[in-house]
Amino acid sequence: MMLSLVLIEGQNVSEETLRSVSLGNAKQLVVGNAYGFGVILHLAATSLADLGNALRAFAQVPGVTGVLTLALRTSQRASEAPVAFASRFARFRV
Repeated sequence: MMLSLVLIEGQNVSEETLRSVSLGNAKQLVVGNAYGFGVILHLAATSLADLGNALRAFAQVPGVTGVLTLALRTSQRASEAPVAFASRFARFRV
């Protein structure tokens, strides 16, 4: 499972519009407005590929000028061996 906090930048981007984006194997929860910056979302995805697809989907929303990953966390089952994961700063510009 991939968990991420994401800043969606743009003028007049509504929380309702971001809630209605269909993401397939990812789910979004609108955390709220970041005054002067945009909207902050919490995303949960089944894989890194699904998370990337969700970020690209948000970049296509009308009015969005940028998608910025603020935090990224992987969760693993207790039975799995630890996996090294290098988080990278992901930013999509429209």
